[in-house]
Amino acid sequence: MVRFLGLALVMAGMLGVSGAAEAAGPVTVQLTPQSNSAESGTATLSEQGTKTKVVVAVTGQPAGVPQPLHIHKGTCAQLDPKPAYGLATLTNGKSETTVDVPLTTLQAGGFAINGHKSAQDVKTYVFCGSIPAQ
Repeated sequence: MVRFLGLALVMAGMLGVSGAAEAAGPVTVQLTPQSNSAESGTATLSEQGTKTKVVVAVTGQPAGVPQPLHIHKGTCAQLDPKPAYGLATLTNGKSETTVDVPLTTLQAGGFAINGHKSAQDVKTYVFCGSIPAQ
């Protein structure tokens, strides 16, 4: 009986370790319009080891206007104006960046992805989406 219990504990420990080592599945963030823009879309966050790949797809972006993107602390209703992580500029409705932060950190709480109207008007947010907690 003691051997069986010991074996059961070892097996349970192995399962726990293998479960913890699994990569988090992709997380989809809905990006909704702000400041009366017509821009909306999604950001897909995928774990890449200790980094996170962020792929953004937006419709309604004005033609020929590259738009800065960032991950900020806070929520869409109340963002910290200082970006936490920079993302590649949105061009033709697309952006792809790998940021040097684990997905689990971004899901630990209080981060949002937002787009700015232009490099000249970064104070105007045109879309935003909160990263869901894990």
